[in-house]
Amino acid sequence: MPGSVRAAQIVIWVMAASGLLFTFVVAAASGAEASGRFFSSFLLTVPLTILAFQYPRAGNGVRVASIVLAGVQIVFGLGSLANRNPGGLIALAGAITVVVLLAQSAASQWFRRPRP
Repeated sequence: MPGSVRAAQIVIWVMAASGLLFTFVVAAASGAEASGRFFSSFLLTVPLTILAFQYPRAGNGVRVASIVLAGVQIVFGLGSLANRNPGGLIALAGAITVVVLLAQSAASQWFRRPRP
């Protein structure tokens, strides 16, 4: 697996873990409503995390789906930032990083490689 694909996988896992951890912190500090607002900026990290576990054996469709989900996550992150939700910055930075890493030619070649 090329370094860009592995880095995208790790960024997705870190983004999901940090979103979950900070959601619990916000819930303990501010309550359930604030926690729900915070988690909304990380909503698409759940399917991205599931897709990230498929990277070692998946085809190009998983890469394209990850790029599309990360693109929508960018929109969610921008919306969260517009609503003064600090979690939007983490989700936005992570999603942009994932799109950049998976759009590289090495990632494209990895997901299009022939499989037995």
